[in-house]
Amino acid sequence: MLALEILIWIITAASGFWALVHSKKLESRFALVISILIMVVYYLYPTFIFGYLNNREKEIALEIADKMEVSYAYVIENLYKDEAFLRDKLEENDNMSREEKSEVVDLLGKAQGDMRDDLLKYRKRAIKRGLDLQGGMHLVLEVDHIQLMRNIARQRDQRLDDILDQIDSEMSANPLVDFNDVVTKHFRESDLKLSQYFGEPGESDATILSIISDQVDDAINRSLEILGNRIDQFGVSEPSIRKQGQRRIVLELPGIQDPARARDLIGRTAQLEFKLVADPEKVHQFLKDVDAFLSSRKQSFDDTLTIPAGDEFEVLDQTAEITAQDTAISEPEQDDILDLTAELADDTAAAVSDTGFIESELIFSSLLRGFRGDIAVPAENMRKIRTILSDPDVKKLLPDGTQFIWAAKPEYGGEGEEYNVLFLVKTNPEITGSSLTDARVELSSGTSDIGRAGQPIVSLAMDRAGARKFARVTGANIDKRLAIVLDEKVYMAPVIRVKIPNGRAIIEGSDDIDEAEDLAIVLRAGALPTSVIIEEERTVGPSLGRDSIRKGTTSAIVGMILVVIFMVIYYGASGLVANVALLLNILLIFGGLAFFGAMGTGATLSLPGIAGIILTIGMAVDANVLIFERIREELETGKTVWHAISAGYDRAFRTILDANLTTLIAALVLLQFGSGPIKGFAITLAIGIVASLFTSIVVTRLIFDYITSRRTLTRLSI
Repeated sequence: MLALEILIWIITAASGFWALVHSKKLESRFALVISILIMVVYYLYPTFIFGYLNNREKEIALEIADKMEVSYAYVIENLYKDEAFLRDKLEENDNMSREEKSEVVDLLGKAQGDMRDDLLKYRKRAIKRGLDLQGGMHLVLEVDHIQLMRNIARQRDQRLDDILDQIDSEMSANPLVDFNDVVTKHFRESDLKLSQYFGEPGESDATILSIISDQVDDAINRSLEILGNRIDQFGVSEPSIRKQGQRRIVLELPGIQDPARARDLIGRTAQLEFKLVADPEKVHQFLKDVDAFLSSRKQSFDDTLTIPAGDEFEVLDQTAEITAQDTAISEPEQDDILDLTAELADDTAAAVSDTGFIESELIFSSLLRGFRGDIAVPAENMRKIRTILSDPDVKKLLPDGTQFIWAAKPEYGGEGEEYNVLFLVKTNPEITGSSLTDARVELSSGTSDIGRAGQPIVSLAMDRAGARKFARVTGANIDKRLAIVLDEKVYMAPVIRVKIPNGRAIIEGSDDIDEAEDLAIVLRAGALPTSVIIEEERTVGPSLGRDSIRKGTTSAIVGMILVVIFMVIYYGASGLVANVALLLNILLIFGGLAFFGAMGTGATLSLPGIAGIILTIGMAVDANVLIFERIREELETGKTVWHAISAGYDRAFRTILDANLTTLIAALVLLQFGSGPIKGFAITLAIGIVASLFTSIVVTRLIFDYITSRRTLTRLSI
């Protein structure tokens, strides 16, 4: 909950420097202000670097697009899609000379090299911009209830179709109406009970509606998993996927260049496949072949690959204890077992170490690591490995009928290093998701192994045709691994321990219930019980976003200039002090956005957020206006400058705090319960209020105290 996180941060920060604020020692207060400024610069630095690199990437992409005579959007999309895609298209272009192609290759090397790695690194910590500022797509997806009811009905006839059509018409006419109320009403008007078509005979309408609601929730969870797996294909920096209400998904894709492709990819049916993992011997032979091939043309890689001497293919000690299940469960009602915790045999590790991948000329193998019996790629070597694997000549070295597929999620070593696991699997799937009828989380009874009693397991079931295939595959491949692949990403690769004849199995080895639930969702995602339709779509062009930024920036600058001029004219030199605090306040707002964005709280700068900044500009000097008026009153009573300043701040403090605190509460309420533009406005307003309190009470008081400590003032320009 973002509002609560911000409130906790505010309370913690306030308690930390409250004593310093009231300290009479200028050094302590100077240290506080300088520390905050250093922190602001630290969090804003990635934003400046990202802006520079992003502009540089755009310049290079425009130059590539001009030379290749393709669109800018085409270049940007495929820079992230595949290392070799644009190079392949370049070779196919017969209208370009060799010199022009060489220039484009150099540009691609810059765009796909270290600059892109830096761009991705700084993008994570830069201030996030909303769709209205950088363009993109906003989609609202909804589960098709009517199709779901048709699919799960025990029987279908014309009467049911007529009722469902009536429900569909009413839901379309009034999207806000409660689905359960509409269903209940139409079935009662038709003098029918839901149990005639759904659930078990004799069940109440409330029970059946609850089952349908559970099915809808399940479909949404599966869709969230599928969408989360696919958005990587867009190259989107900060996508947002969240559940809204009971049956909707809100998807935001900032900066997307091809809305048509996005719609096609989102609406595509999920592809769940079970593929056999290739034997370790084939993997190691492929590594040797690639090393030998690259060594023969090593000079062509010298400019792009720098292999540190002694960097060897090492086996990381990350393996869990292996508990084999070599026999079938004796009780007939029990499911057979796929042992997820089992790793490759010990001789695999020996084979890895025996390959001798320690020579510097072994270009490919030296970039890899052995991780729990699999091939792993350190994060810093990903670009180089992708480049090598996309080489057409390297692809020819793959064993027939095999392909490489990346794991869906990165793994982490003992010291927090990030690794991306790579699986060599058979190209053709043994079984597809269409054969899977169910997958759910259960707790192990410990029948096969008392030590696993109470641990979460995933129970899966297949239809008749799938059960026959599963029996054949598991029987012929005992002790081999079967990768679970969703949309060309490997989620797990358990070991087949026994033949599974009845199409029912359990997957063991999940660390906790959440991991087991995630796997169950992945398995069910391959066979959605209904479609997810696009209810709303908004596309904001990047040019509109640039225009919004320009107008918003102009408004903020003009507003700030007018406020600065007013403060100088009306309060003289004291107005200059207030203006210093105003400039610092703006800096703190952007620093706050960068801080909360880096913390993963979803803080995003949007067009309403710019409006919040403009509003904060006025509010930032409002506190100083109150203070200055109090100081004037104290000076009129004959007090000295120092005593007038002290009394003015003390008397105005409570009023300033009350006024800003009530506004802050309203901003936090908007932040918690608002959405979209309202949330963007609320977050900048909340940060701006806290920043203005700090600058008006702490910074300006520090400046006045410093001046009065250096010399005795007989009058004050105020």
